[in-house]
Amino acid sequence: MHLRGGMVAMMGCALLAVFMLLRWGGVFDDRKVVVGVLNHAIVAEEALEGFKAGLASHGYVEGGQATYYYRGPLGGSVLESEAERLAALKPDLFLTLSTPAAKAAFRVAKAAGIPLIFAPASDPIAIGLAESLGRPGRNATGVTFGIQEPVRLQWLKTMLPGLTAVLVPFNPDDPSPQASLEKIRPVADGLGIRLDLAYVRSGAELDAALAAMAPDVGAVFVPVDAYVASQVPRILVATLGRNVPLTTPQRGGVVEGAFMSYGLDMRSLGAQGARLAAQVLGGVPAGDLPVETAEFRLTINVETMERLGISLPDQILRQADLIRARRGGDGS
Repeated sequence: MHLRGGMVAMMGCALLAVFMLLRWGGVFDDRKVVVGVLNHAIVAEEALEGFKAGLASHGYVEGGQATYYYRGPLGGSVLESEAERLAALKPDLFLTLSTPAAKAAFRVAKAAGIPLIFAPASDPIAIGLAESLGRPGRNATGVTFGIQEPVRLQWLKTMLPGLTAVLVPFNPDDPSPQASLEKIRPVADGLGIRLDLAYVRSGAELDAALAAMAPDVGAVFVPVDAYVASQVPRILVATLGRNVPLTTPQRGGVVEGAFMSYGLDMRSLGAQGARLAAQVLGGVPAGDLPVETAEFRLTINVETMERLGISLPDQILRQADLIRARRGGDGS
């Protein structure tokens, strides 16, 4: 009887020891964390939703273990002041959505010693966020992209063999579309496609660029540009009215009605950022975590394709996610 009681006591002590080790290791970490969020455009809010869901799966549930300080999408002129405000609140982590937000927050986060997760940022080495992708080394890490833009243009030419001219509206103050253009220019030359570039900093400038579209433009190509990508409904009014296909850098644009994309699923991208954030919150220095590359997928809006009178072979359709409703619904 005493032997049995002793064994039970020993097992109880062993389980308690395991529990404490797991707790100290962060598995049962019940501490509360604060995330300061800086965003430049409404299109990136899908990434925030994916981030919150991803971080919740690691035990940091919003309203419980996690609190988010977020004022919504902000113009470029106020990003730095908002970064200063967030830093004064002493968050455990900065989350930036879009390249302008990452650039604005980086200096502030570094000075305050607050780790930064960008989800996404284009070319983080070129803009000073990282020393290398394998080991960023600057108190920041996150998710980037890049190779998908030339591939998207190649897909567009494959689907529209007669394509000879493309309108590219972009914000010249954002380094992301500038980086995209550097990558697609040589591809466009090789495919025999003229790129008509249009500076767009406002809705009025966007409307003017669309109204002045050359008669031989066969598609509108939205680059990786947080502002312009947020204007898909506005762009669709002009492009569908003129029977011109629209391609966007993110799957959400196709859900809204664009013809096709080979690019980002913003929710998945946010979840990638959350995996990195969970490691940082667990004690791993952000600068030691390799920058991840976003996952890309080919997406086609079937309803828009049919409305534009485009016919695609089955071998292309089988490779794509097919969106069957213009707004809010999809399926394969």
